[in-house]
Amino acid sequence: MNICNKPPNKTAPENLGEAAPEVQVQRSRRNGWSWPLHYFQLIAWLLYLFFALVGFGILVPLLPRHWLLAGYICPGVCFIYHLVVHLTAVSIDPADANIQEKNYLGPLATFNRTQHAHVIENHHCHVCDVDVSAKTKHCGTCNKCVCGFDHHCKWLNNCVGERNYWFFLNSVLSAILGLGLLLLVACYVFVEFFADPMNLRSDQHFDALKNHTDCWYVFLPAAPVETRASAILVMAGIFVLLSLMTVILLGHLLIFHIYLMWNKLTTYEYILQQRPQQEAEEADKQLESCPSQV
Repeated sequence: MNICNKPPNKTAPENLGEAAPEVQVQRSRRNGWSWPLHYFQLIAWLLYLFFALVGFGILVPLLPRHWLLAGYICPGVCFIYHLVVHLTAVSIDPADANIQEKNYLGPLATFNRTQHAHVIENHHCHVCDVDVSAKTKHCGTCNKCVCGFDHHCKWLNNCVGERNYWFFLNSVLSAILGLGLLLLVACYVFVEFFADPMNLRSDQHFDALKNHTDCWYVFLPAAPVETRASAILVMAGIFVLLSLMTVILLGHLLIFHIYLMWNKLTTYEYILQQRPQQEAEEADKQLESCPSQV
């Protein structure tokens, strides 16, 4: 898995041999809502809306009546919990405590590589101009020091550090559980559509359409909208493909972070261990920010 394909930290030039001695860094970002928003973040919210609308508006209402309550509650709780922890992980400022005590959103200092070999030396960041803890790294994307830095997540558009790591992990876990449950519902609807479609027409709105098997309803029971059988089939097929792919990728990410916790590593430390020694030393000097990508 290519976990780190991000350009080098903005406080350090990509090609040291051709770079100017001084590199002007940008202003710092507070959290995942700071501008600019990343297109991965927008894709994540669009996928959430798609899975919620199709899952609870089209697929779950087609379950048999004795399954309806469980179909709404079990994945619904996971989706609501995911929304809460996801918003929290995005909104938390993971900056080091000493960074938060000062007004770090203004223009940052110019990092002079001719005077300092490292961005952080002796627990002091020359860009943020504050003393930091031993586990703090300077993120080149957010342009600030992050306590317990793990990685910069493009899907959250925010750094994942000590302050929001568990919210990030719970966001991944709840997404897997919620999507996994809706995936079972979608597979049932897809198979039953060919085996015995009348089992899917248990809602009372279908009583008037007994002689019109090609006519179906979506967004039952609150706002029924009439549609065709082919539309139900297509939406169920798309939902199965997208949710299956998402569950596999998120599952891979969750297993990776379980492995990191078992070995007491961060994503940043894992990446450094996987590189050749010389490249690891260069990355440590540059304090490169490495986002975790599924």
